[in-house]
Amino acid sequence: MPILGSQASRGGGTPTAPTSVSATAGNAQATVTFTASSYIGKGSVTYTAISSPGNITASGTSPITVTGLTNGTAYTFTVRATSSTGETATSSASASVTPVAPVYALSQTFNASGTYTVPVGKTQVAAFIMGSGGAGADGGNASNYSGSGGSGGGGSAFLDYTVTPGATYSIVVGIGGGGNNNAGITSFSDLASANGGEKSADPSLATTGGNGTSNVVGAQNAQGGAGAGGSGPPTGTNNGLSGSNGQTLNLNLAGIGSVSYQLGGGGGGGGRGFFNTGGGGGSGGSGGSGGNGAGNGGAGGSSAPDVVNAAGGGGSPGSLAGGGGGGSAGRARYSDNGTFFNGSPGAGGQGGQGRVIIYIA
Repeated sequence: MPILGSQASRGGGTPTAPTSVSATAGNAQATVTFTASSYIGKGSVTYTAISSPGNITASGTSPITVTGLTNGTAYTFTVRATSSTGETATSSASASVTPVAPVYALSQTFNASGTYTVPVGKTQVAAFIMGSGGAGADGGNASNYSGSGGSGGGGSAFLDYTVTPGATYSIVVGIGGGGNNNAGITSFSDLASANGGEKSADPSLATTGGNGTSNVVGAQNAQGGAGAGGSGPPTGTNNGLSGSNGQTLNLNLAGIGSVSYQLGGGGGGGGRGFFNTGGGGGSGGSGGSGGNGAGNGGAGGSSAPDVVNAAGGGGSPGSLAGGGGGGSAGRARYSDNGTFFNGSPGAGGQGGQGRVIIYIA
């Protein structure tokens, strides 16, 4: 009890120093816990954790998180109690702790939709999200000897996100196809997603994969390669154009180092057929330069010549994840006693499926 007329009874008083100060290191930060002061004066007491070296501070109640520390540097912490009258008392220093960057390891790869549960003791997830490639367009119109465009490779996004052990996140892996209905979207919960490549609707146009999107500040996005339409004069045959390459997304994960992921290349377009000869398919664009991840777009198929109801060959699927499907070749035309007939169209190849690759620390 304060003595009548003392400083404490007048609303002031010096708080005692906090005790049992300890610290736990994190990534460029530390969490400081302590036992609050004994204080019977009027007014309030605030607590400030102070690092040594650096005198980096943070205020609040136990526990206090001090950010802005340098990984690899050893720190001790004291906690200062300050009363409403400005009187202070400072604790003894905590034991030394050293902040470190999280060390990642490959945790799980999703080639189909599912759920991911954060393992016990893990607090950081790095995820690479790749949208599927779009399907190649079907055979072109025989009346103009048209080929068809391949599709674009899917987009991608990368997120580095703090998680709670035991938390579960939904994973959606887009199917190969894409198109304007966005069937190729691949996502990590509602945090980040990558759009699929679009299916070429016009044989003369190239299409590109969509960019990744993210709700996480600082997440990286990139885009797949474009497909290419078939080309050539209407008085001859021509192989379809090659699809373009996808971009590369470069990551740097502690414990793993530099990792490069390829985005899917665009599929090659089917060539234009003429009369009894079908057009050859263009080659698929490759994935971005670098490491593992996405594959090439498929090549366009070719039409069989001089065959009744000959169909344009179907484009190949995109290989691995995110590659665009190849467009099919144009319809072959054939003759029968001087009468010209149109062949049937071929089907475009399916795009590579999406993928989610998760690292954990």
